Amino acid sequence: MTSHESPRLELPLSGKVAIVTGSGRGIGAATALYLADLGSDVVVNYLNNSEAAQEVRDQIVGKGRRSIAIGADVSTPSGADSLATAALDEFGRIDILVSNAGPLFRPISLVDMTWDDFGGLLNQDLQAAFNSTKAVLPTMIESHFGRIVYVGSASAYHPTPGLAHHGSARASISTFSAYVAKEMGEYGITSNVVSSGMVRTERTAAAGDTIARMDAMTPAGRIAEPGDVARAIGVFADDAEGFFTGTNFPVDGGLTAGR
Repeated sequence: MTSHESPRLELPLSGKVAIVTGSGRGIGAATALYLADLGSDVVVNYLNNSEAAQEVRDQIVGKGRRSIAIGADVSTPSGADSLATAALDEFGRIDILVSNAGPLFRPISLVDMTWDDFGGLLNQDLQAAFNSTKAVLPTMIESHFGRIVYVGSASAYHPTPGLAHHGSARASISTFSAYVAKEMGEYGITSNVVSSGMVRTERTAAAGDTIARMDAMTPAGRIAEPGDVARAIGVFADDAEGFFTGTNFPVDGGLTAGR
């Protein structure tokens, strides 16, 4: 290195491999791209929209990282296992899991909600988190290292009318994450939840009036962008943050401050 050259600083996730479930768009896509910015190679997972996932994959490769896009339904054990196998076949390791995949849902009042509405969402959300976790644990235990981050929701601890099914499902994931933290800590595996309030994504784009109300209610003056959530996830994915585990971190602009 000559005297006028600056030293090359190693990125915090250099050499790591991350799986981000449901990463073809929204929070998942922003997270996959941000982890690549931090130096990680990334497995992009999608359920139906292969074109969107390939676009995310191409952007990651454009950043100088390795990436593959894998279609798999992680709400099934076979889908989650196939995703982990593809990651290991391509990269030989899995260091980070971001469990983001979840079913689409619509707000329903408790009066109109059926058990199929409630239990169906609860079942699919928990299955996606559980199966994804089970699929990556063997290799994380073997390497004595792992960072697992679950995408939660402020509605889990800040009840919002119409979201009893979604809030209850995400509250269950938070409890599950705490058990992962307790049981896997001895293997160098951390488990945390990043819980957002309303996020400006394709899913919420049509909810103009609701977004305006939430902007006004939020101390920060706006709802979250996907990148806000992604940056918080990046903190818990860092291999230097091994003491952060079993937490539920809100990313809601102060909406639930003081809870």
